[in-house]
Amino acid sequence: MKIRINKFLADLGLASRRKADKLIDEGAVLINQRKAKLGDKIDPEKDELTFAGKKFAAQQKESLEYWLLNKPFKVISAVTDDSGRKTTYDYIKTKTKARVYPVGRLDYESEGLLLMTNDGELAHRLTHPKYEIKKVYKVWANGIFSQTKMARLLSGVRLSEGRTSFDELELIEKEGRDLVLKVAIHEGKKREIRRVCAKVGWEVTKLLRVKLGSLVMTNLTVGNARKLTEEEIIGLKKLVGLYDENSNL
Repeated sequence: MKIRINKFLADLGLASRRKADKLIDEGAVLINQRKAKLGDKIDPEKDELTFAGKKFAAQQKESLEYWLLNKPFKVISAVTDDSGRKTTYDYIKTKTKARVYPVGRLDYESEGLLLMTNDGELAHRLTHPKYEIKKVYKVWANGIFSQTKMARLLSGVRLSEGRTSFDELELIEKEGRDLVLKVAIHEGKKREIRRVCAKVGWEVTKLLRVKLGSLVMTNLTVGNARKLTEEEIIGLKKLVGLYDENSNL
């Protein structure tokens, strides 16, 4: 499956789409040793991409790795950061020589489950709206609770990008204005949960992702990472139509 270069680079945390377009326009991105053009697409399974002077070889030439990181608070989901902030790659680079990238993004102040891999096709499908991969979060918020507000968040509110809603919403705990919620979504709008909760006067004070598709974070302390099991990899691939029982992982 071919995808636009700017999205590919953004999904891997290498650059925003806007920055990627700027670099493409400046001739800093190559596809199979030719200068890329705005709007070009690549096949992550076949094409070699050169970005900022570094080569990213075709996937079948690489040993694919899949890592689960318990992302800490105030860490950026990226490989590098122009502002010098700590990145998720900083927690992985001592464990593997593979260049693995975050799949989707947890924002700077969010915590929890983050998949990191060099499997570009799997990363693309897990973040593509077509596959509606469910992400589950434990959310701490402050505000006045009511069932009417719960119903509104499930039926939908309007953000600048359009109407959106939570797929699932459950009150886990309530003490005065302090709320603990379970939230499930399948979209990936920027700071979506925080912005949606704000529509009913709830301020999110902590956000922890606990599940991505079939992948669940258990017994992994903050800042630590581990390789996915074969069963976990198969589970994710089955969700997006990539599993072939006759092929090696």
